[in-house]
Amino acid sequence: MFSSAAAMFRLVELSVGIFVALYVLTINAVFVSYGVCNTPFGLQGHCVPLSDCPTLYGLVTGKNLNNQIIQFLRQSYCGFDTNATWGQDKTRVCCLDNPNAENLEGDSGKLLPSKGVCGVTFNTRIFGGVDTELGEYPWSALIKYQRPYNAMALNCAGVLINRRYVLSAAHCLRNPNIPTSWKLDSVRLGEWNISSNPDCIQTADGHSRCSDPYVEVKIERIIIHEKYMPQSLSEFYDIALIRMAENVNYSDMIRPICLPSTNELRQMTFENEYADVAGWGRTEVSSYSTVKKKISLIIWHTDACEAQFKKINIPVNQTLQLCAGGQAKQDTCQGDSGAPLTMRGRDMNAPYFVVGIVSFGMQPCGLESWPGIYTRVTHYIDWIMQNLED
Repeated sequence: MFSSAAAMFRLVELSVGIFVALYVLTINAVFVSYGVCNTPFGLQGHCVPLSDCPTLYGLVTGKNLNNQIIQFLRQSYCGFDTNATWGQDKTRVCCLDNPNAENLEGDSGKLLPSKGVCGVTFNTRIFGGVDTELGEYPWSALIKYQRPYNAMALNCAGVLINRRYVLSAAHCLRNPNIPTSWKLDSVRLGEWNISSNPDCIQTADGHSRCSDPYVEVKIERIIIHEKYMPQSLSEFYDIALIRMAENVNYSDMIRPICLPSTNELRQMTFENEYADVAGWGRTEVSSYSTVKKKISLIIWHTDACEAQFKKINIPVNQTLQLCAGGQAKQDTCQGDSGAPLTMRGRDMNAPYFVVGIVSFGMQPCGLESWPGIYTRVTHYIDWIMQNLED
């Protein structure tokens, strides 16, 4: 996914053939940085001469140079040095600090993504929400159920936490209300508009921009929290892990979320802060949304939430759960179950992390003064780590 950028390589205006010829030169061995910058993917990098960035230099000199790659190179431009001797030294690009960061997990499903890989969204069923942009919240997952007569259903959501595992709600996977004829089948990643594949949008200049097709990976195993009780009104311990049959590759549309695993985050309640939810569940006008929607919800003080649900004899546990929402006509709803409640760190360059998993709420959705109930992820970090396997 690439958007137009004001900054561009001065030499991109030349033909592709000339562009390549000018840069087929020896790569310098000395690394020179001209300051910290952000790559087109939002990851931290350093502004360096093109010759000092093997990843981008390889794109320029490779055989597969095309308009999409040229657009990506334009977005990577961060300056021009008129004092440099060689052409490839004059052009400065924002080079990823650790180009191998995505490979630090290796083939293990047990390791979590490294810093700079998780929680990165490539754009700076929700009731009352607005459409997301293509590539926004790339950790969103849909759970596919196989139904009789070769039909299928996408009735729950989840969140990608590494190459092999998706975090979701236990009630999506072990629920007496799910018909016995429905069988868990796969996880869909990289989805945006469920009515099209691949997903495309029209840009301001009249061109079409398309993402890669979505990816579906078979489910190998599900891990339900051992204390979850499917028929409980409280939905305590409503959390589960899905182990996919194979690792997934990260891309613009498929990216893992970060877990709040630091001691500081695990001690926070997040009360009176806003968090985001994205999903395809029920909307004001239809049983589901074709395009992924998003909404920002305020997290309640748990005492207030407990008092509200006590009116209808439903217990809320501040250690196991958190509450968010309560604005009129703004809520998560059916089909959003298992979707992540996410927050960004204190500054705009910080990654997103997941603080909650959609568990349950009032019917109808979007009732004023009635927040939704979410599984509090910080309480389950140890459980998650103990259940990840190589």
